[in-house]
Order: sequence, then C-alpha cells, then structure tokens
Amino acid sequence: MIVAVANLKGGTGKTTSAFFLAAALARRGRTLLVDCDPQGSALSWSESAEEDGARLPFNVVGLPTRDVHKKVRGLAEDYRHVVLDTPPGELAIARAALLAADAALVAVSPTAMDLDRVMATLELIAEVEPLNDLTFQVLLTRVRRISREGRDARGVMKEMGLPVMQAEVPQLSFYSDAFGEALGEDLGEYERAAAELLGEKVGGRS
Repeated sequence: MIVAVANLKGGTGKTTSAFFLAAALARRGRTLLVDCDPQGSALSWSESAEEDGARLPFNVVGLPTRDVHKKVRGLAEDYRHVVLDTPPGELAIARAALLAADAALVAVSPTAMDLDRVMATLELIAEVEPLNDLTFQVLLTRVRRISREGRDARGVMKEMGLPVMQAEVPQLSFYSDAFGEALGEDLGEYERAAAELLGEKVGGRS
C-alpha cells in the first residue's frame, strides 16, 4: 500500500503521523517513508535518531518534487508499504503525492479553524480521486480528551459524510516529544490507525 499523509494546512501532525504510521506498517512488511516536504522534517527526524545510534525499522528518503508520483513508482516495487509525508501549502507537490498513492490519510486537529481549512485538502483529493482510484480517511490528531473537541469534530465530519477513522490521536507529549527519537514498541493510536488502513481487526483505543 502507498499512503499519503495529507493536509494543505500546517500544524496538524502530518510528520508525526507519517513517522509513527511508517513504524506500524514496518511491522507488517518492508516499508519506505518518503519525505515530500521541502522543509525535510521527516528526514531530519530519521537522521537525528540514527545519529543517536538508533536503527529505524523503515527506510527514509527525501523527494520534495512535483514529479514524486513518477519517482515513487520505481521505489515502491521494493517495498510492501510506502508512506508519503506531504507538505503544507505546496499544492503541486501534495497533488503529485496523492497521484502516487492508493490511499490518503488526512490528519486533522479538531479545532474550528482546522475543520474549516481542511476543505481545500478535501477538494484536492476529490480532484485526484478519479484519476487513480484514490481512497481516503480522516484521522483526528492532537485531540484533548478532557474536552468535547474530538467528539464534536467527529460528529461534524460524519454529518458531512467523511470517513473518520476510529483511531484518534490524543494531544500527549508521548507524540509531540518523539521528534528525533527512535520509536519504541508502543506506537499508541498509530498501531490502531495502521490496522484500520489495512482492513485488519481493530482493538480498543489506547
């Protein structure tokens, strides 16, 4: 499977989601994480982890180009799973990444601003969808569990007919402080998200 983690808005946890998801998919087969963001955050994360002596369970390459869909095809032949970390604001690169993908995972924080600004991403997916039979799901990220944000956002998106994942990533330092570190055995909600993407049986929320 080739999955693009997407949202044209920044600050929604795309790189964190891509990194954790790649680790979860690597348990199921050889996995490649492609950093499509010119800022190179996923690549920097992997380099920092490896400098500390860690060995990641997946490979990471940087391809922040408008023809990433063409380049990924050759790379994907050697992997069971490929995760594309897409940039905010770079419409052409994001579109190319979606063209390369079988599925899109739209990472969305449950704030009014984020829900409003996700429409541009959904419109882009709708444009690409008929070109490559793209499917998509929405993953709520940075959810404050002591508030009603997550529940309210889930309700709004379901009313819109959007496919919202059962997995829901809470706003915890476990995720936000992981940058630059090798991930351990506990991948939190991303193990659940990987299972959902692959159509596996999903257990209880962590």
